[in-house]
Amino acid sequence: MHVEQEDNPRGVLLCAGEPVEPASVWASNRKFAGAVISGANVRITSEGTGLTRETKTDDSGHYLIPLLPVSFYSIQVQAPGFGSVEQKQIRLQVDEQRELNFNLKPAAVSTSVEVNATEVAVETSNPSLGQVITSEQVAELPLNGRNFVQLATLTPGTTQSTNPNSFFTSSASSEAATRGAFSLSVGGSREQSTDWLLDGNDNNQLDEGGIAIFSDIDAIQEFKVLTYNYSAEYGERAGPTVLVTTKSGSNQFHGSLFEFFRNTKLDARSYFATSTEKFNLNQFGGSFGGPIKKDKTFFFVDYQAKMQRRGVPFTGFVPTTRMTTADANGNYDFSGAPTVLNGTQLINPFTPPQDLNGDTVPDPVPFQCIVTGMPETPVAGSQPFVQGVTHACPIVPGSVINPVGLKVLQLYPTPNAITFPAKIPFSAASATIRQRILFRVARLHGRSKTPSAATSTLITTGATPPFPKLT
Repeated sequence: MHVEQEDNPRGVLLCAGEPVEPASVWASNRKFAGAVISGANVRITSEGTGLTRETKTDDSGHYLIPLLPVSFYSIQVQAPGFGSVEQKQIRLQVDEQRELNFNLKPAAVSTSVEVNATEVAVETSNPSLGQVITSEQVAELPLNGRNFVQLATLTPGTTQSTNPNSFFTSSASSEAATRGAFSLSVGGSREQSTDWLLDGNDNNQLDEGGIAIFSDIDAIQEFKVLTYNYSAEYGERAGPTVLVTTKSGSNQFHGSLFEFFRNTKLDARSYFATSTEKFNLNQFGGSFGGPIKKDKTFFFVDYQAKMQRRGVPFTGFVPTTRMTTADANGNYDFSGAPTVLNGTQLINPFTPPQDLNGDTVPDPVPFQCIVTGMPETPVAGSQPFVQGVTHACPIVPGSVINPVGLKVLQLYPTPNAITFPAKIPFSAASATIRQRILFRVARLHGRSKTPSAATSTLITTGATPPFPKLT
């Protein structure tokens, strides 16, 4: 702080971080023409929770106020014999460092200067590169499936995985893919190299390298994607670091309710589908937060559920009619099976292995037919190979067919192709039930009202039949 003589004030730097990685307020060390004011009182107050911190400038006009969570703040500077200066609506974001300058003028009878606007901030003391996604962007920008990771692609050089063979895409057969494409790549980095932090805690899925706990957009205060030159404290992985900060309540009650739904009766048939695919989706939930004790203790709770039943159309191999329906002799013809068409013989599991190649090594024995083309009559299911009498064939005797297996085989749709192997476009149903609950309590304690927080998160994913009726 200094007496105004020229337009070169002493600098003040505000730094913001996550609640468990707190922010700081401190003055720069650059030399200016103005006279330094020591002993000036600096007071910063959170406009949401009432968190207040105070300090005084030292002999060089420098000061430091640590432990500031993400919030909107007002800062007031006072010194004996000088008019006070106050600036409001100062927004501190995740891992942000901002420099603010104040000029103190000699006071008249009563002088006070109040600034209600914040100038465009340019970080001059933090070399890291990244992008902050604010709560307004999270709440207002359109998202498919309420996936906040899509907003991370607003960061320059950042993209999501589009490789259909990746563990992180919806086409891959992995647990990470069933929850959605939550992957990021910055400047060509591997998707599994992204480091995810939730309120400063490790949030990485250890087996596949994805995000472990997926936060709902109503629970996110803001998040930041660090891309290059960030601090060594975030150096756990080789790729970008994503800092997600959840809401913790304030002195005012706030809440939200939502539901998104789709229903088969409202949908049209896809071009390649033979009928309208089943697609019932209910995604609903809400959030609520406020004070337990004003300026002291706050709470925030968030809930989201997703119930989906969907028919996925695709073209696949199905059994031919001769595989599922017995002929006049009660046998089943598997000559149209893709494996048989590729030259693979059907093995009779009831027949003991025999030396079929003359090398004294027992071989599995295929199903056998006699010269007339009829299958060899099985004895306890066994059809031994007899040189010059029987030969391998894809005809399965009805007596060895398991009745339960036959019922399962008959569940396949009827093929609509004349050529073999038979293929048909059909729709297979998949069901998903997911629920997420986040409950958080934050308390300001001590003389300086240092923030502390306890967060409890319950995540339930997956689906187990019987599934509830989706409307």
